[in-house]
Amino acid sequence: MSNQKPRHVAIIMDGNGRWAQKQNKMRIFGHQKGAAVINEIVKASLKENIKILSLFAFSCENWNRSKAEVNFLLKLLNKKLSRETIKFLMENNVRFKWIGFTKKIPKRIITKLLLIESSTKNNSKLTLNLCFNYGGQQDILNAAIKFKKVKHGNFEKFLLTENLPPVDLLIRTSGEQRISNFFLWQLAYAEILFEHTLWPDYNSKIFRKNILEFTGRQRRFGNI
Repeated sequence: MSNQKPRHVAIIMDGNGRWAQKQNKMRIFGHQKGAAVINEIVKASLKENIKILSLFAFSCENWNRSKAEVNFLLKLLNKKLSRETIKFLMENNVRFKWIGFTKKIPKRIITKLLLIESSTKNNSKLTLNLCFNYGGQQDILNAAIKFKKVKHGNFEKFLLTENLPPVDLLIRTSGEQRISNFFLWQLAYAEILFEHTLWPDYNSKIFRKNILEFTGRQRRFGNI
């Protein structure tokens, strides 16, 4: 047993669409409900003394979804990147970081993402990484191309995650058992927990249960 809480928790926030379908609603309602869960999990992370929380919100492959759904997700992100969000992060001493590629993202959204990064850069209680338009394979490939050009230095420095510590615990909601091209480099020795709860129904109580399960696992890192 590790008996230690994870330093870095990553969550694949899955199940929004299925949640909406169970409610006999359009998929967009699931995304709205799912977005509302984030603040609760940020607060739960603070209470559990988690230092880094990485949320996988939108993959490079998600652009293949219907144009209507993608446009809604962009509008939802744009709406959430607000003064209220900055206020919430500042009040809770949370540093915000965006991890993702700029390609295809509207400039107005990139500007807001960078503004929130800048506004919260000195906060130190928790680092919240929003992974939007991110893909693990693409990240490693791009880093390899950059590394080949200079042929020296630490390879990890060329990843979008740069100095981000390895993931200790990966949680995927909705019961699906795959990692969907997320943090392929950073998940090398992560404990993985597949939580059956759909993301819009996920809450601080379930999060604490997941953290407790992590503390009961024995991490060997290749040793006996």
